Amino acid sequence: MKKKISLLLNLLIIIFEVRALIMNLHTNGLLIEYYTIDSNMLALVSSVVYCVHILLDEKLPRWLEVFKYMTTICLTITFLVVLFILAPMYDFNYKYFVLDGAFVYQHLLCPILAVVTFLFFDTLHRFDIRDYIRGIYITVIYAVVLVILNITGVVTGPYPFLKVKEQSVIASILWGIFLTFFDYLIAVCLGKLYFKLNKEGA
Repeated sequence: MKKKISLLLNLLIIIFEVRALIMNLHTNGLLIEYYTIDSNMLALVSSVVYCVHILLDEKLPRWLEVFKYMTTICLTITFLVVLFILAPMYDFNYKYFVLDGAFVYQHLLCPILAVVTFLFFDTLHRFDIRDYIRGIYITVIYAVVLVILNITGVVTGPYPFLKVKEQSVIASILWGIFLTFFDYLIAVCLGKLYFKLNKEGA
């Protein structure tokens, strides 16, 4: 039963992600400088590959388990940053950030579905400290690339804490430390919680 529910939820993620992608293309285009876009596209890929393996009744390779874990972390970060950082920065406009257009899928539904299926229905194996560290790779790479693009003037932002030319060096460093720690904390919490809820996956 768990396997069927996992398949259903991951198929739902795929449908929602494709819907959001189409909406993005019809409005602003595919703005890959946004972490929201990148994290959701990666989640789409991981759910597609995951569903293919499940439908073919194939054993999940370890790289796919870790990749699904990584994309779940990314979507969790997307959800929490919107909830506790971005919306408060913009007059607590939750209606826009959570319910407007493609955001309802990318900021709300897909992150929630990803966490629910990961914790309760996906059949994976235990994650250890090496996986916790791997779990933050995507966010760290994204941050480094965007900071460089901001410094060189190729991109501005797109998030306030990435506008390194409009804030002090200390502020940029503090944001970097905070977000890296926050990312790692999410990775550890998801990894440990998964094991606690699914001890047979050890």
